[in-house]
Order: sequence, then C-alpha cells, then structure tokens
Amino acid sequence: MPERINVRRGRNMADDTIEKELEKANMLLAAGDFKKSHNKFKKIVKDDPENAAAYFGMAEASMGIPKMKMQEIAANYQKACNLNPENALYWATYGNFCFENGVLKKGEECFLKAAEVDEENSTLYLSDLATSYFQSATTFQNHYPKLTKDDIARTSLKYILMAFDIPKDKAKDLISTIQEE
Repeated sequence: MPERINVRRGRNMADDTIEKELEKANMLLAAGDFKKSHNKFKKIVKDDPENAAAYFGMAEASMGIPKMKMQEIAANYQKACNLNPENALYWATYGNFCFENGVLKKGEECFLKAAEVDEENSTLYLSDLATSYFQSATTFQNHYPKLTKDDIARTSLKYILMAFDIPKDKAKDLISTIQEE
C-alpha cells in the first residue's frame, strides 16, 4: 500500500507516520524523558516544518532540559502559535512561560489572544491573566523600575473586571458595598 503524502504541505513523512511519531514523542514527554522527547519532536519538525504540535512539544520538552535557552523555548512556543493561531492552549501555555520568566508584556498578549480565540472560556483565560500578571509582576518588579505596586494592582484588577464582564462604574459601586470585618 503506498504511503499518503501531503503534497500541498510538502511533507516528507507520511501523515500516519507523523501522527505515530507525535504520539511517541508525547509519551516520552509524559514519562519525563525530556531529551528523547525533544529529539523526536525536532525530527518531526525537520520532516514537517509546518507542524504546530511538534513545535509546541519541542517547547514543552525543552522546559525539562536545563541547558535550553529561554529564547529557544520562546521561539518554539511562538512558532506553534503562529502555525496554529486558533489554539488557545498554545497561547495560554506560552503566556504562562512568559510570566514564569518575567516577560510581562508578551504574557499579557498571549493570554489576551487565548481569550480571543476561545471566547467560550475567555473568563478562565482572563482570570488566569489577572492572577499570573499579579504574581509575575510582583516577583519581577525589580526588573521594571517604573512599575509600582499600584500599577500591578491596577492592571490585575483591569483583567479581573474583564473576566467577570464588570464595567468600571459597577465595580466602584460593588467595592463600596464590601464591608470590612
């Protein structure tokens, strides 16, 4: 039986072979064998440079390889997002990576994109954005000399209000009704 080749995308591997290799790479990743997983994903990317799942997997596997540079990991997340811009998981995961590394602006952009492409779950992405931004900005505040505690609180509050779809005026009214204990 001849192999199916996706001529339109110029693949060198048969579609079913790529799927099997992705499964193997993901199983290695789940088992914690980051180096072997990374190498499998890298081979898939070599054979199919338009495979968003392989770039995403390569980024995920890279997280467990100490010598990997942040820029290389970020580039793989970005490539996965560019190749599959409708995948909210890719955007949110990339956003988390950015926040874990103190890259606030890109983290915000990624979570906002996740909320945009998955409107049904936008509340979750926006509330994650609010709390992740707060945590990251507080942790990395010394990297942003002009960033104040009030700036951090204001930005985080803005995203919480967006998550709950509460207009600013309504939020002011609600805050005034909170009783101190």
